[in-house]
Amino acid sequence: MAFLQEAIIDAYTVYKVIKKLTTDWEDTDAYKHGIIDDKGKILKKFKDLKSGKEKAAYTILDRFVFNLKRLLEKIPGGKTKFGSYAAASILLLKEENQNEETK
Repeated sequence: MAFLQEAIIDAYTVYKVIKKLTTDWEDTDAYKHGIIDDKGKILKKFKDLKSGKEKAAYTILDRFVFNLKRLLEKIPGGKTKFGSYAAASILLLKEENQNEETK
């Protein structure tokens, strides 16, 4: 039972990461709240956020994905949606391959 719960949580987390990676900066809640700009640059630090809506728009998962997304945008083709999907797929396949090798 614990394995199933862990698998569901893992699948949901992967889904969220891929969805956030492929979402345009302007379509994120963090952008709408003025926390980041249209290139993902941080305008407000987490400690300076006041409302619960701002904090919900800029969670630790958001910060992780935004940092990853900014790094991916530095490589050729990384700014396109296809580049985001490709990078996410490569990361997931690499992780899956490592998991299978340890079994």
